[in-house]
Order: sequence, then structure tokens, then C-alpha cells
Amino acid sequence: MKIKGILFTILSAIIFGFTPALANITYKLGNNSLSMTFFRNLLAIPILFFILKHKKISLRTEKKEVKNIFILSLIGVALTTALLYSSYSYIGVGAATTLHFMYPIFVAVTCKLFFKESLGKSKVLALIISLLGVLLFMDMKNGSNILGALMALISGITYAFYIVYLEKQELVKINPYKLSFYIVSFTSVEMIIGNILGRYIRFNLSLKVYVLMIIISLLTSVVAIILFQLGVSIIGATSAAIFSLFEPITSIISGLLLFNETLSIKKVLGCIVIFIAVSYLALESKLKDQNNNEINSEYLDV
Repeated sequence: MKIKGILFTILSAIIFGFTPALANITYKLGNNSLSMTFFRNLLAIPILFFILKHKKISLRTEKKEVKNIFILSLIGVALTTALLYSSYSYIGVGAATTLHFMYPIFVAVTCKLFFKESLGKSKVLALIISLLGVLLFMDMKNGSNILGALMALISGITYAFYIVYLEKQELVKINPYKLSFYIVSFTSVEMIIGNILGRYIRFNLSLKVYVLMIIISLLTSVVAIILFQLGVSIIGATSAAIFSLFEPITSIISGLLLFNETLSIKKVLGCIVIFIAVSYLALESKLKDQNNNEINSEYLDV
């Protein structure tokens, strides 16, 4: 049932949207964004390994799957994070986030051009409406730096690659715990190798920071990523990308509640517009499911 896939994707987006607020607390205590990403993946390894052993799920996988997971983790996770977080040094977080969240259109275009996927009027309309909502978040103060803008935009492209590659290479058919285990393992190794050049990972952090990072790791690299994989497997890449736009809405709300951040009229309108877009797509999906069930029922009666 597609409603289940929609709920999985929205819950995933809410978790992904809330955890930056927790990460922000660690930054004030001496952590940095790339260290956060590294530990978010590293700390999830023992948690997922325990779950796999408890559920008696084999870690055995085919060579082709290992190669595809490695590519997914390198481009879709490690590179996306590095580009997005690096862009913050050149342009404002608001501008960078807006450019990154152009990824639903990259997903739709990729599926249409390379996989000849029919988007349908409802998806196209929801996509246009949601992108208008994202543009209302636009904050181009200090956003004139071309390099920073390119980094943020390319991070959207690499994340779109993650979503499409996950579905089209049929990685969603792998047990979600096993897939997540390999993703976080590969990403941790890739970031350690990158650290040889950048020296960005900080290990001398307080106990409070490590506790917060364990919580973030559990929420994002275990719960949210598995929910998202399940969502993509049920509703497909394009729809999942659109429903993931609950993430910036959650980020704004959590920032308002936890840090008393200012909320402009434009951001409120942006949230409303995105909510309308995803509600419309969810309603269309539910009606389509009901029609299909009625047709199947009539066919069986005959």
C-alpha cells in the first residue's frame, strides 16, 4: 500500500530535519559538521551489526551489490555531505539549503530522461508547487559566491543520484538493515581516507558530544535511512524526493522551538506551499490505490 510508503518517507524526512538541531548543539561544544557526519556513520556500525545478529540476518551479499553499495555511499552519502557542508563556508546556510533542495527536480528529470519514466500530471504539478515552496525559503544574503553556490547545487545532484540509484539498481530489495550496515561502513572508511588529506575529524570531544552523536547516529543512520529505503521501495524515487521536502519544514520548526530562531512570513508561506504539494500528491496516491482496488474487485466478481 502506497500510503505506508508515504508515511515511511515523511517520518524519515522529519527525523532528518530534526537532527541538525541536535548536531548544532555539538558544534557549539567544539564539534564540526564533517566530524559529525563521520561519527554519525561510524557509531551506527555496532548498532546495526547487533540488530543483524539478533535478527539472524546474513551479511553475505553478491559482488555486484557490494560494488553498487560502495558507489552509492561514495557519491550519494560522502560526497553529498562534503559538498553541502563545505558550501556553508562560502554562502549562507539558507541559500545552500535552498539550492540543495532542488534535488526533487533532478530526480524527476533523471527518471524521465534516462529511464523513460512517466511522471504523470499529479507528480509534475506537485513538483512545481513544492519547488515554489522551496524558493520561498531562499535567503541569498552572502550567496553571491559562485563556488559555494555550485557546491550546494551539485550536492543536490549527488543526492538525487543516491535516490535514483537506490531504486534503479534494485538496492531497495536488499534487507534494509543489511543495506544500511554496508552504507555506514563504506562511508566511514571513505571519510577516514578523506581525513588523511583534510584532517577535519576531531576526536578530542566531550562526553556530552559523544552521547549526542550516538543519539543522532541511531536516529539518522539506523531509523531514518531505513524508513527512507522502505519508502523508495514502495512509492518510487520521484515521489520519495517530493515527500522528503518535509525535512526543511521540520528543520525550521525545530530551530524555532529549540533555538528561538526567527520565522519570516516567506518561510511560513514556504512551509504551507510544500505541505499543500505533498498533501495533494498523497491524496492522489490514495485515490489511485482505491480505484485500483475497485477495478480488481470488479474483475474478481466477474
